[in-house]
Formats: sequence, C-alpha cells, structure tokens
Amino acid sequence: MIVYKATNCLNNKVYFAVASRSFGSIVGMQLCQARTKPKKMRLKDDYTGKSPFHKALLQYGEFNFKFELLHDHVSNKKAYDYKKEYIKEYNAMNPKYGYNCTTGGMDSFKHADHVKDRIGVAHTGRIMPDSYVELMKARVGELHPRFGMKHSKQARENIRQGLLNSDYIQSEESKKQTSETMKRRWQEPEIIKKMSKRKHGDMSKSARKRLSIKFSGKGNPMYGIKREDHHAYGTTISKEQKEKMAEGRIKFISKQRKKKLEIFKNRTEKKCSKCKIVMSLDMFPKSKNTLDGYISACKLCERARGRERRAKRKPWNMKLK
Repeated sequence: MIVYKATNCLNNKVYFAVASRSFGSIVGMQLCQARTKPKKMRLKDDYTGKSPFHKALLQYGEFNFKFELLHDHVSNKKAYDYKKEYIKEYNAMNPKYGYNCTTGGMDSFKHADHVKDRIGVAHTGRIMPDSYVELMKARVGELHPRFGMKHSKQARENIRQGLLNSDYIQSEESKKQTSETMKRRWQEPEIIKKMSKRKHGDMSKSARKRLSIKFSGKGNPMYGIKREDHHAYGTTISKEQKEKMAEGRIKFISKQRKKKLEIFKNRTEKKCSKCKIVMSLDMFPKSKNTLDGYISACKLCERARGRERRAKRKPWNMKLK
C-alpha cells in the first residue's frame, strides 16, 4: 500500500489518501472517479455525490494540484494509521484546510461535521419501501445478524456516555410518527401473543441495591414535586382501585410472613437489637406479640433498661410540691 498527499497550489488545501496501485497512476484514477456521474442526493442545492476533492479537481484542474508520495510498500493497517495521523496533524477534515471527509481510520472512522449535515439533509423525508420494512421485521431472534453477540463493557460505556452528552432534540413530527407506529404495532395479534408469553427474570440483590441508591433522594424523578406540580393532584382513586390495592397489600404481607416463618423455623440464634451480639434463643424473653416468639432485645439489655427506668422514677414517700 502507498500513502500520498495532494495539495492545491492555489489555496494550499491538502488531501490524504491510501491506494494499492502505483503512484504514477494515481492522478488518472482520481480524474476518472471525478468525471463519473454518481446518483444525486436529495438536497436543496442539487449537490451531487462527489467528494470535495473530486469537485476541486474538476473546478481547478489537475495541473493546479501537486501529488506527493509519503510512504511506499507499507501494510494495510500501517497505511491507514499514517493517513489518520496526517489528517489529524494538518486538520484536513476542516473545509478551510483540507478535502478529507473522514478521520481516515481503517477499523472505524467518523464523518466531519459538514458531511454529517449533508447526510442528515439528504435522508430527511425519505420513506422506506414496504418490502424493506417487512424484511427488517422478519429479522428477529436467530435471524438477526447480531444474535448471540454482546457488547463489551467499554462499548457499553461509550454508548452510555454518547447518550448522556448528546444534544439531539427529537422534533414533534418524529415523536407523533413514532407514537402512531408503536400504537399500530401493539394492536397486531402476533405482538400481543408474543408479549403475553414474555417472562421477566428475577432481579439480583446487587442490581436492586444499585437501583435503590440511584433513585433515592434527589435521584428520584419525583423529588421536590408537591401539590399542584404533581401529575395526580386533584384526582381521586375509585373503590375498585382501592380494593385491588388492599388485596395486593394483603397478598404481599402474607407472602413476606411465610418467608420469615420459614427462616425462623430452624433458627437457634438471634442478634440483639441493643448490644448487637448474636446469642442463643434462651437469652431472649418470650413474647406472643412478635412473629418469632421472642422480643428484639436480650435479657441482659432488658434488665439494664429496667434498672434505668426505675432509677428515674421518684420515690413514693417523697412529697410533691
């Protein structure tokens, strides 16, 4: 592979590229690509699909460009690494200084800002054909090209940071289109049948703790919202809803009670709520009011508490003023 540089002698703009052919045929190859008639993009100014370098070749002519060989007989990876470094060094992605539209990396590259704007305008208002929509709907499960593949931790973190730092604001028209599309999808019998069979997995304790910390205090989306600002302000709950909530609460309490009884069944030790020492059940006073049959504090702590309470009382023979 070779790495070469093209410089416009009139405005000093540069262009860096990689090729697998001889350096002598570079100019002819670039002219051939510049003179072809590509498909027009859907833009208001009738901008054709030619790159800025090819447009400059046709505008200024090949004799106003100087071609230089930078590296010869290098590997494919090295060639693209050199190209990426030169584009960054000369700021060739900026239309004021160069003609390059991407960062030039082999594995992954990014478009320049003015190229992104062009692509966005070109794709605005385009409607996918029905055949393509049906094809994408059919790519579910094992038919999906990324079935079984998972993003790495670094990739997930990059996606998260990109969403957090994004300043993209969805228009009202796109919101309405998305809403209408999803309403139609949820009315399809296949989707209803599929979602009815869906099973939710049990959340791990670490995930529950992480979510609890994240959404507690000021992290809660309802933090500081009171009275008129609350979305349910002024609304009343019907009797049916109250009955359902009461039934759910009773079921939850009975379920938790059964779980605790199973834990207490084979227990031989207990932790004191005052001194925080684990002792045998013989060291705890019995009580009919608790679920496990013992009070929370041990006998020693209860005796100490009783002595403190009696010491605070006034003697009976003391005359009250």
